Parts: sequence; structure tokens; C-alpha cells
Amino acid sequence: MVRLPFPILNVLLKPPLPPHFCTMTLSLIQQPAKLILSRQPVVFKVQSNSAEIPLRLEGSISGFSGDSIQADAQKKAVFELSDYLQGLVTERGNTAATPVIYTAVPKEVTFSFKEYAGDPAVAGTELVTDTYYVLEGSVPKPRRKVLYAANASLLSYLILSKSCLSWWPVAEAKRIIPTQKEFINYLQVYSQSPVTITLNLRLSFTDGSYSNIGALFTVASVAYMRLVYFPTGYADLGIAALAAQFTDKTLAFYSVTVNYGPPNHSDAISSAYTYIIDTGYFQNPRTLYLRNAFGLLEILLCTGLGEQENAIKPELAVTDGQLLPDKLAWKVTKSDSVSVNTGFLSSAQTQWLSDLLDTTEAYELIGSNLHPIVFKDISISPVHDNDFIFSADLQYEYAYSEVIETGE
Repeated sequence: MVRLPFPILNVLLKPPLPPHFCTMTLSLIQQPAKLILSRQPVVFKVQSNSAEIPLRLEGSISGFSGDSIQADAQKKAVFELSDYLQGLVTERGNTAATPVIYTAVPKEVTFSFKEYAGDPAVAGTELVTDTYYVLEGSVPKPRRKVLYAANASLLSYLILSKSCLSWWPVAEAKRIIPTQKEFINYLQVYSQSPVTITLNLRLSFTDGSYSNIGALFTVASVAYMRLVYFPTGYADLGIAALAAQFTDKTLAFYSVTVNYGPPNHSDAISSAYTYIIDTGYFQNPRTLYLRNAFGLLEILLCTGLGEQENAIKPELAVTDGQLLPDKLAWKVTKSDSVSVNTGFLSSAQTQWLSDLLDTTEAYELIGSNLHPIVFKDISISPVHDNDFIFSADLQYEYAYSEVIETGE
């Protein structure tokens, strides 16, 4: 009798592995850019080298359920997973007076793909992707043709254009009033490593001169794909006091950029956003906050006269007139609506407004609180090639929440 060494005997006695367990591997042959918009298709194409039949492939966000698809003759399957991204981004836009780094925007996710082969199906290889970054939004449809003709993705557009997360036309100045808040949301796509960035200010005067004030805010160690909120309003930046230092000059407008470039942060890594201060009188100005196509808040100043209309519609019921009067109002519907005008806009600003009004979330600033509103009727002037000035009439109602009183 020949006595086998223990290691060899152990290998001989161990049951053989299923063929698919030894041979199955998964590979990604198509995937989206690292920055994902959840309201546009998010497509992965996966391929297996398994020889097993039947073969199913499963795709999901890691930690959640997903789709299971029968692989085709080439062992491939295509997954469109945008539906599973809805509702993952829960942090809304900031409105603070100082810079803020968003903690959960964009939302970081990974995707998982698995093989199931044989009959009965046995789980095989699992492929987990690198990190992706999710914004709850989409590129507005009128912009898609131009954007994707010149850029492979939104991420490449943001890198090349240095735009913040807004479709405001950066080549044009935004008209604001002194009490109005303004802000930009900058996505750090400049460096794969954390960087310290600043918000830099330039004052421009009516005589054509300007002064580079330099850094007003500094935010340290901003990681790649982190979103930073910068206030840019007249009051938050202290523009009045800064402009008053130039006693022989009159301020025409001011511009802000996000800067890098140690040691003095001299390099602009964002587009320049310009604001013109309108000190004219506006009767009942109203400031609206609307959620934009990136899932963040933007401000729309409505000028002109705000008209508040109260419409009350009773619904009548008819009785026999014995126990109750023969006619009574059993239900009353009250409509509390406001009509405002945006003031003059350029054609590019009108397009920005059209994109912005394609929203399901809007507020009016009342005191220091944002009160939810819903739009009823919106009328935006048609944009013709030979026209240069436009405006929009907006009508909206307040959306009230029921208040539940509690004892003290």
C-alpha cells in the first residue's frame, strides 16, 4: 500500500469546483462618466466569459436591489440604472452667509454586477465599480444638442468651461438689488488631490478702472468632486464698505471667481460671475428660490408690481328645505395667488429662466423663511433672432402646511 502525503491526499479528496465557478469573469465594456445625472440614462454594458447556459447578469447600486437580465448570445447585458438613483440625494441647496462644503452632494455610490449561471443558478463573479458621483438633475433638453456635440459628458464640459452648477449665461452680468442674496455652487473638478480654494473679488468702476480686492473667503482641503457653496450677494460680501474706500469712484459692477494657485491664489479655476447693483425703486419686489437642473437652489428676482388675488369659489348643495335651508355652501375653495414680472431679460437669460422654471420645487423668501409655492400660469416672451429684450409674467400660489398645535 502506497501512503500519499497529506497535502496531495487532501487535493484528491476535495470535490471538483463547478466549471463556471472557475472560469466566470465579468468586465465593463461601457460605463458612464464619473459625474452622473440621475434624471438622465445611466447605462452600463457588462460582458461575461462564462460558457454556462443559461446565464443571467445582475446590476444594482451596491447595497440595493437591482435588475437581473438574461445575457445575449455574446454574453452581454445592458443596464439602465437611473431609476435606482432617484431620491438618494436628500441635501438641498444652502443659503448661508458663509461658505459651506456639501457633505452629501454629489452623492457617492458604487455599482455592483453579478453572474448567475447553470441550472439551478449558482452565483459567480461579482464586479464592484469605482466610486461615481450623483447629482439629482439633468441637462435641460434645449441645451443637450450643443453640449454633447462639443463634450463627451457633463463632467468634461464643467472642466473645460469652468462653470459652476448653474445654467446662468456667465458672459452676462446678473442684475440684483442690495438686499438680495446671491451665491454660486462650485464643484471641485480642478484637482484629483484636495486643494485650498478662495472666492476672489474684483470691483469695476464707471470710469473703466477696476480693483482686484483678492480673497474674501478661503476654504481648505476641498477634495475632488466636493461641492462648495459661496455666498456672492452684495451684503454678504460687504461690497458697500469695500467700494467706499475708493472715494473718487462709482461702482459699476463687481465680479467673483473661485481661485487656486499658491501662494497667493492668483489662478481663477472658475468662470467669472458678475453682478450689477440696481438701486432703483421696485414696488413689492419678491425673491424666488427655484431648484435648478443640478438639484440646487437659484434665485430669481421678480420686479414690478406684485398682485395678490384672492379667489373664493363656494360649491352649493340643494336640500328639501326642511331640516336645512334649501341651499347651502358645503365646500369653499380659496385660491391665494400672486402675479409678478421678471423685468427685462436678454435672450440668453430668457433661456436660463425657461430652464429654471422647469422645476417641481420653488419657494418665495418671506422674511427670513422660504415658503413653498407652486406655479400656475407662466408666460415667457418668444425669443426671436431680431429681438434683444424680453420678460416673463409669472403667477403662483402658496403651498400651505397644516399646523398641529401641541400643549406646552
